[in-house]
Amino acid sequence: MIRTALLVSALATMMASDSKDLDKALAGRVAGNAETCLSTSRIGSPQVIDDHTLLYRDGGRIWRNDLPDACPGLDNDVIVVTEVFGGQLCRGDLFYTLERSGIGIPGQRCRLGAFVPWDKVKPSGAK
Repeated sequence: MIRTALLVSALATMMASDSKDLDKALAGRVAGNAETCLSTSRIGSPQVIDDHTLLYRDGGRIWRNDLPDACPGLDNDVIVVTEVFGGQLCRGDLFYTLERSGIGIPGQRCRLGAFVPWDKVKPSGAK
C-alpha cells in the first residue's frame, strides 16, 4: 500500500513538472492552425515535455506536436531520432529514442502528430 502511494505521488510530481515546463515554454503565446509538415532545415532537436508532447523551435516560433499515442521511454534523458524522408518532418512520421547514457539500443518506434504553431502575442496597437 505504501509503495502504491509513493508511486502515485512520484507520478503526480512528474506530471506537475511536465505541465510547468509546457506552461513556461508557451507562456505569452497563442496557438495557430495545425500544419502537416515542417521543413527540417528550420527546426532543431525537439524538447521533450512528456510521453505525449514534443516542442520544436523555429526562430521565435514554437511548434507543439501532440503525439497520437503515448511513447514509452520518452523523457528528458533521451535523444530523439527521427526518420526523415524528403527534407520534411510530417505527421505520421516515425521516431525512436536512444538513452544518452545507454548502450545505444533504440526504444520503441512512435508516431508524430500534427504541428501546431505557437507565436508570441503582439501587444495591442502593434503592427
